[in-house]
Amino acid sequence: MRPTPSLGARLWPLAILGLAIGAVRYALEFSRAEATMYFGVYYAMPLAFLVIGVGGLWGRIRWPALLGTVALLCLIVWGIPNTVAYTTGQFLEWHHGRFYYGGPDDPANRAAPVAASALSKIGWGALQGLLTAVAGTIWCTLWATALIWLPAKLRERSA
Repeated sequence: MRPTPSLGARLWPLAILGLAIGAVRYALEFSRAEATMYFGVYYAMPLAFLVIGVGGLWGRIRWPALLGTVALLCLIVWGIPNTVAYTTGQFLEWHHGRFYYGGPDDPANRAAPVAASALSKIGWGALQGLLTAVAGTIWCTLWATALIWLPAKLRERSA
């Protein structure tokens, strides 16, 4: 069984993949906003985790190390790009796709209302970036546990 790579060796390939996807998605917000809902890291990361898990690339990784990697990854890949995107959406008053806000009683709301002041716009953007990082961490922890940690544990038992 392979040894577990360092945090940096685990993190950076996934972060580069996620940041590239985030950059493309951000660019699409300006030109093809309707396409952005079908393109994102929520789809890509489970596939990357599958490759890592099938290949046993992280060895016998301990679950706390997996969680730490995933949490840091999600801060970088969800938190930072989404803070930029949602703050941009506040200042440009976007109401499409993930920025939709139809009023306080609209169940289809996906974002916060456009704030009145610049500081509030930055605050709402940062809050939404943080919330997506938390959601991404939950999402990725479930997938990474199932696709990386569990197969490594099963390989360890069979060896």
